[in-house]
Amino acid sequence: MKRLVLFLVALSLLLSACDTNPIAEKENIRVDGVTASPEFFEFFDPAVHHELIIDVSKLNLDTLDMEMRQQYAKYGHYRISTYVKAKLTVRENGKDILVMDDVGLRTHGNVFSRYLIETDGITMNTLHWRLSFDEPFELEEDTKDYEIRKQRSLFGLENLILKWNKTSQGTYHASDPYINEAYAYSLYAKAGVPSSKASLVHVIFRVNGRRIDQGVMTMVEPVDDAFLQKRFPNDQDNGNLYKVLWQMQPADFRKTDAILFGIKDEEANYFPPYDIKTNRKSNTGEDLKDFIGDYQFKRGEALFETLDQSLVWDNFYTFNAMNYLIGNPDDLRYNNNNLYVYFSSGTDPRMYFIPTDLDKGLGLTDWDPDGAQMRSVLPFDLYTSNGYLPVTPLLGKTILSGEEPYKSAYLNTLKDLIQDVFVYDDYLSAFRQASRLYASDVGKNQTRTWLKPMGLPGAVAVYYCEQIYKVETLKSSLGQCGQ
Repeated sequence: MKRLVLFLVALSLLLSACDTNPIAEKENIRVDGVTASPEFFEFFDPAVHHELIIDVSKLNLDTLDMEMRQQYAKYGHYRISTYVKAKLTVRENGKDILVMDDVGLRTHGNVFSRYLIETDGITMNTLHWRLSFDEPFELEEDTKDYEIRKQRSLFGLENLILKWNKTSQGTYHASDPYINEAYAYSLYAKAGVPSSKASLVHVIFRVNGRRIDQGVMTMVEPVDDAFLQKRFPNDQDNGNLYKVLWQMQPADFRKTDAILFGIKDEEANYFPPYDIKTNRKSNTGEDLKDFIGDYQFKRGEALFETLDQSLVWDNFYTFNAMNYLIGNPDDLRYNNNNLYVYFSSGTDPRMYFIPTDLDKGLGLTDWDPDGAQMRSVLPFDLYTSNGYLPVTPLLGKTILSGEEPYKSAYLNTLKDLIQDVFVYDDYLSAFRQASRLYASDVGKNQTRTWLKPMGLPGAVAVYYCEQIYKVETLKSSLGQCGQ
């Protein structure tokens, strides 16, 4: 009944939000483990040319800058949660699909990727953005309009993340494929790991009606309650979700201090490494605390039995094998960072690992701690990007321990993935498709950051070749595949 009500509300809002070409959402379909409307899948379809036009006043952008400056004066960073009003136009293959008013707009990212906007009405800085489709603004609580707005979505999305290709600026290559983050998400999904939908998109701001082109960005489905409902059965989609980040300290699954588990509060400068994302009124992190406080003090058969009661082994091995193949130096394995953990609801709660922030990897990264774009690391190496902290015991005691049954299961998963998922020809096809759609949009940007032209550095092919060589031989691949 709850889903029926939400569907009817979303449908009425969709019809009223589209000014020129109303769309009635079709019945949900299931594709590769995701249940959503056909419009949702089309919105992230890599074969479709996507454009987002964001109409916003200069006053509203200046308001965001003012609040970010105030935050920086207090805490030394620009992270705020404030949204301002904007209007969103969605285009697919050059055709306006939907127009939505009163969309929430704010900057997005951590202390390393959050900046001031500083628009002069003609240009602006290049930023990550977050759009909210259910932001109530001045609507009063306990009113019908408020409740309707809180149920509003865009093709089943409560929010949308827009990311510019910051990694491209940090590499020595003259061009960039632009697809790496979106494609990496698709690899996890193809391997069977719950993963965000993502696609390239041409983003255009209109500030006081004046066009300021942002070039080609990546739009990413957030991991939230709507994400869970699309991927888990009804009796399993209401569990506890955590965003796991290196915030106050490394998110290394070691400590259980209460302050490390909570709901982030930008204005109070509180950023827990285990950020509670669902069931916020009732969840205090006890399930994750219990897991962390239990597993790491066990060994041998006792450790396996504990993990066997909590984990979904296929998810655990595949998630970590994909992490290795992607080669992101800022993930759980290398930097105790950037993932979600989900404890499913139902009679047999299970712990799932979900990837996030895949803007580094596949042979191109703006942070190169091993000096070889993560190509010098072997499948069982206890290497960490920070150079001084050990890997989390969750990995050190299992897949990186060299002990059975973890070693064989992990290695077999890697070998299966390089046969069926991690295939360079598939990447090449995805790049060629994206290039046909977006290469001409890259150079249209009117920002203060020069964006590299869309091209395919040879480093990606070398990376694929060498990762596969390492999995097959467990030997160093450097120099085996050319450069």
